[in-house]
Amino acid sequence: MRSVAGTVVLVTGGSAGIGRLTARRLARQGAQVAICGRDQDRLDAALREMPGAWGVRCDVTDPDDRALLVRAVAERFGRIDALVNNAGQGRIGKLADLRHEQVESLVAVNFTAVAELTRLVLPLFGTRGGHVVMMSSIGAWVPVPPLSLYSATKAGVLGLAIGLRREVPRGVRVHAVCPGPIRTEWLTRDIDGRPSEQSAPRRLSAGADPERVARAVEKCLTARTSRTMAVPRWWGIARLGAFAPVSRVLDVVVAPVSTAIVRVTRRYGSRLSS
Repeated sequence: MRSVAGTVVLVTGGSAGIGRLTARRLARQGAQVAICGRDQDRLDAALREMPGAWGVRCDVTDPDDRALLVRAVAERFGRIDALVNNAGQGRIGKLADLRHEQVESLVAVNFTAVAELTRLVLPLFGTRGGHVVMMSSIGAWVPVPPLSLYSATKAGVLGLAIGLRREVPRGVRVHAVCPGPIRTEWLTRDIDGRPSEQSAPRRLSAGADPERVARAVEKCLTARTSRTMAVPRWWGIARLGAFAPVSRVLDVVVAPVSTAIVRVTRRYGSRLSS
């Protein structure tokens, strides 16, 4: 297997959760890692775990912040070899129950920022090529309440990854990583806001070890071809949800209990936050 050693990798949302573990793993494998995050305290804590890594506070939904981030990484390291579009947020609730600003924020973080950062980084790869990793979700294949809008943004990310593979120059690989439920703080973030460095470990939802996602990202960055990966791999069965017979069954089964699913999910998240 090829190595990430010596490559310059920009990981968005690198101050917590999957992004933090991914950045730490890549740094330990010898990559030159740059991370960004909105919370300066958590960003500083993450950087202390990654000797040699560099980071900057950035709101990926802000066009000026995005441009400054890409420029700063390119100037500091001389190039960018890979972009890991990890920054994202969850949103629990039926679409009709969400506020305008919640819809706008979710789309801005989960899709617009991904597309715009990719647009800014692609020209920097030049003739040597590079990697773009899109963090999608199994929800892109099987959207269900209370994550309908979230799943839609992740489906957009997956579609963008597949489309880009057909337009980028030879040598550029575009990957999509699609995790199932992962043990992170994203659920409680939506219910109770961003946790502190001290409280975050107590507010993790049930799911697979996020280190598995970090390993999947590393595999993408050492691959010779573009990849779409479910994490854990057995979640690849979720692809069946996009086929008409399975989709129709889900329509019939899920719709009558959608309100109950939302209520139970929020109750679970509230217990994690308390």
